[in-house]
Amino acid sequence: MEIHTRAILEMLGAPKEYIEKTLKEYIQKLKKDLKITKEEYEEAKPQGKMFSTFAELEIKFTNPNQMLDFCFEALPSSMEILAPEEMNFKSNDMSDFLNDLQSRLHEADMVVKSVRAQNKVLDNNATAVLQNFIKFLCKEPKTSEEMSPYIGLSSKDVKAFADKLVEKGVIQEQNGKYTAK
Repeated sequence: MEIHTRAILEMLGAPKEYIEKTLKEYIQKLKKDLKITKEEYEEAKPQGKMFSTFAELEIKFTNPNQMLDFCFEALPSSMEILAPEEMNFKSNDMSDFLNDLQSRLHEADMVVKSVRAQNKVLDNNATAVLQNFIKFLCKEPKTSEEMSPYIGLSSKDVKAFADKLVEKGVIQEQNGKYTAK
Protein backbone atom coordinates (compact mmCIF):
# COMPACT_ATOMS: atom_id res chain seq x y z
CA MET A 1 0.00 0.00 0.00
CA GLU A 2 1.54 3.32 -1.08
CA ILE A 3 1.07 6.24 1.32
CA HIS A 4 1.19 9.72 -0.22
CA THR A 5 2.22 12.39 2.31
CA ARG A 6 3.17 16.02 2.67
CA ALA A 7 5.98 16.75 5.12
CA ILE A 8 7.70 19.91 6.28
CA LEU A 9 11.37 19.74 7.25
CA GLU A 10 12.82 22.71 9.12
CA MET A 11 16.43 23.67 9.83
CA LEU A 12 18.00 26.33 11.98
CA GLY A 13 21.62 27.44 11.74
CA ALA A 14 24.08 29.96 10.39
CA PRO A 15 25.23 31.41 8.11
CA LYS A 16 22.22 31.73 5.82
CA GLU A 17 23.84 30.16 2.75
CA TYR A 18 25.11 27.21 4.78
CA ILE A 19 21.73 26.32 6.26
CA GLU A 20 20.00 26.54 2.86
CA LYS A 21 22.69 24.36 1.26
CA THR A 22 22.58 21.85 4.14
CA LEU A 23 18.80 21.41 3.86
CA LYS A 24 19.04 20.79 0.10
CA GLU A 25 21.88 18.29 0.58
CA TYR A 26 19.92 16.47 3.29
CA ILE A 27 16.90 16.13 1.03
CA GLN A 28 19.14 14.83 -1.78
CA LYS A 29 20.29 12.09 0.62
CA LEU A 30 16.66 11.28 1.47
CA LYS A 31 15.92 10.87 -2.24
CA LYS A 32 18.23 7.85 -2.35
CA ASP A 33 15.78 5.88 -0.19
CA LEU A 34 12.48 7.71 -0.64
CA LYS A 35 10.20 8.60 -3.51
CA ILE A 36 10.03 12.39 -3.20
CA THR A 37 7.61 13.67 -5.85
CA LYS A 38 7.63 17.38 -5.01
CA GLU A 39 9.91 19.73 -3.11
CA GLU A 40 9.61 23.43 -2.42
CA TYR A 41 12.24 25.39 -0.50
CA GLU A 42 11.69 28.55 1.51
CA GLU A 43 14.43 31.19 1.68
CA ALA A 44 16.13 31.29 5.08
CA LYS A 45 14.96 34.10 7.33
CA PRO A 46 16.76 35.60 10.33
CA GLN A 47 15.78 34.21 13.70
CA GLY A 48 17.90 35.95 16.29
CA LYS A 49 21.55 35.30 15.41
CA MET A 50 20.57 32.23 13.39
CA PHE A 51 18.59 31.56 10.23
CA SER A 52 15.53 29.37 9.82
CA THR A 53 14.43 27.66 6.62
CA PHE A 54 12.14 24.84 5.61
CA ALA A 55 11.17 22.63 2.72
CA GLU A 56 7.75 21.24 1.93
CA LEU A 57 7.97 17.75 0.44
CA GLU A 58 5.53 15.32 -1.03
CA ILE A 59 6.69 11.77 -0.39
CA LYS A 60 5.23 8.42 -1.38
CA PHE A 61 6.04 5.70 1.14
CA THR A 62 5.78 2.02 0.30
CA ASN A 63 4.45 1.11 3.75
CA PRO A 64 3.76 2.52 7.22
CA ASN A 65 7.10 1.33 8.61
CA GLN A 66 9.00 3.31 5.97
CA MET A 67 6.93 6.35 6.93
CA LEU A 68 7.66 5.76 10.63
CA ASP A 69 11.39 5.45 9.90
CA PHE A 70 11.28 8.76 8.05
CA CYS A 71 9.48 10.45 10.95
CA PHE A 72 12.06 9.30 13.50
CA GLU A 73 15.10 10.01 11.33
CA ALA A 74 14.10 13.29 9.68
CA LEU A 75 11.86 14.62 12.48
CA PRO A 76 9.51 16.59 10.23
CA SER A 77 7.71 19.45 11.94
CA SER A 78 4.52 18.49 10.14
CA MET A 79 3.28 15.31 8.47
CA GLU A 80 0.02 15.02 6.53
CA ILE A 81 -1.32 11.90 4.83
CA LEU A 82 -2.83 12.87 1.48
CA ALA A 83 -3.78 9.39 0.29
CA PRO A 84 -5.23 6.91 0.82
CA GLU A 85 -8.16 8.36 2.75
CA GLU A 86 -8.58 5.09 4.64
CA MET A 87 -6.08 2.41 5.57
CA ASN A 88 -6.74 -1.15 6.57
CA PHE A 89 -4.16 -3.07 8.52
CA LYS A 90 -3.87 -6.68 9.49
CA SER A 91 -3.60 -7.02 13.25
CA ASN A 92 -0.08 -8.49 12.91
CA ASP A 93 1.04 -5.55 10.75
CA MET A 94 -0.42 -3.06 13.21
CA SER A 95 1.25 -4.91 16.12
CA ASP A 96 4.60 -4.77 14.32
CA PHE A 97 4.10 -1.07 13.61
CA LEU A 98 3.19 -0.28 17.23
CA ASN A 99 6.07 -2.36 18.61
CA ASP A 100 8.49 -0.55 16.32
CA LEU A 101 7.03 2.77 17.46
CA GLN A 102 7.34 1.78 21.12
CA SER A 103 10.91 0.59 20.61
CA ARG A 104 11.90 3.90 19.08
CA LEU A 105 10.13 5.87 21.80
CA HIS A 106 11.95 3.89 24.48
CA GLU A 107 15.23 4.47 22.67
CA ALA A 108 14.56 8.22 22.51
CA ASP A 109 13.57 8.19 26.19
CA MET A 110 16.84 6.48 27.12
CA VAL A 111 18.82 9.10 25.20
CA VAL A 112 16.97 11.93 26.96
CA LYS A 113 17.55 10.34 30.38
CA SER A 114 21.22 9.78 29.60
CA VAL A 115 21.69 13.39 28.49
CA ARG A 116 19.90 14.64 31.62
CA ALA A 117 22.17 12.52 33.82
CA GLN A 118 25.27 13.77 31.99
CA ASN A 119 24.08 17.38 32.35
CA LYS A 120 23.54 16.88 36.07
CA VAL A 121 27.08 15.51 36.47
CA LEU A 122 28.48 18.41 34.43
CA ASP A 123 26.49 20.94 36.46
CA ASN A 124 27.72 19.41 39.73
CA ASN A 125 31.32 19.39 38.47
CA ALA A 126 31.11 22.98 37.23
CA THR A 127 29.63 24.07 40.55
CA ALA A 128 32.43 22.34 42.46
CA VAL A 129 35.10 23.93 40.26
CA LEU A 130 33.54 27.37 40.66
CA GLN A 131 33.25 26.90 44.42
CA ASN A 132 36.91 25.87 44.67
CA PHE A 133 38.00 28.75 42.46
CA ILE A 134 36.12 31.28 44.60
CA LYS A 135 37.57 29.74 47.79
CA PHE A 136 41.05 30.02 46.25
CA LEU A 137 40.50 33.66 45.26
CA CYS A 138 39.20 34.43 48.74
CA LYS A 139 42.47 33.59 50.48
CA GLU A 140 42.74 37.36 50.59
CA PRO A 141 39.56 39.48 50.96
CA LYS A 142 37.99 40.26 47.59
CA THR A 143 34.78 41.81 46.32
CA SER A 144 32.70 40.14 43.63
CA GLU A 145 33.94 42.86 41.23
CA GLU A 146 37.56 41.89 41.96
CA MET A 147 36.85 38.17 41.42
CA SER A 148 34.82 38.66 38.24
CA PRO A 149 37.71 39.04 35.74
CA TYR A 150 39.41 35.86 37.05
CA ILE A 151 36.26 33.76 36.88
CA GLY A 152 34.77 35.09 33.64
CA LEU A 153 31.34 35.80 35.13
CA SER A 154 29.68 39.14 35.79
CA SER A 155 30.21 40.52 39.27
CA LYS A 156 26.48 40.13 39.86
CA ASP A 157 26.70 36.36 39.10
CA VAL A 158 29.84 36.00 41.21
CA LYS A 159 28.10 37.78 44.10
CA ALA A 160 25.05 35.50 43.85
CA PHE A 161 27.26 32.39 43.92
CA ALA A 162 29.50 33.77 46.68
CA ASP A 163 26.44 34.63 48.79
CA LYS A 164 25.31 31.01 48.52
CA LEU A 165 28.75 29.90 49.69
CA VAL A 166 28.41 32.27 52.66
CA GLU A 167 25.04 30.65 53.50
CA LYS A 168 26.69 27.22 53.36
CA GLY A 169 29.49 28.40 55.64
CA VAL A 170 32.20 27.81 53.02
CA ILE A 171 33.37 31.45 52.95
CA GLN A 172 32.49 34.57 54.90
CA GLU A 173 31.52 38.10 53.89
CA GLN A 174 32.34 41.31 55.66
CA ASN A 175 31.77 44.82 54.27
CA GLY A 176 31.27 43.48 50.72
CA LYS A 177 34.51 41.48 50.77
CA TYR A 178 34.59 37.70 50.79
CA THR A 179 37.25 35.64 52.57
CA ALA A 180 37.89 31.95 53.00
CA LYS A 181 37.18 30.46 56.42
